[in-house]
Amino acid sequence: MLEKYGFIVKASNYRHTKDSARLDTEGFSTQVVCVSSDEEAIFAAKTMINQGIQVIELCGGFGQESAEFVIAQLDTQVPIGYVKFNSKEQQKLTRLIPNSD
Repeated sequence: MLEKYGFIVKASNYRHTKDSARLDTEGFSTQVVCVSSDEEAIFAAKTMINQGIQVIELCGGFGQESAEFVIAQLDTQVPIGYVKFNSKEQQKLTRLIPNSD
């Protein structure tokens, strides 16, 4: 049963050591960590895994290439996914975040 979920947000100027939040309800916990690079995301994900997080999602700001890089570096049994947009929404996102595809 899923009880511990992690979400990693990527944008410039975030610091994973400072920019994070935890949301707890009875029986379910969500940890959000904000990072500014793939390397910080890898570190944050390893920390989450060591803390018992069962599933991790990466925000759409990673883009496919970056998300796949982070996932490959982790070599874990914890499932790691990333937010993906359909083609119309991806065009909107790319206007806000160049190289997000």
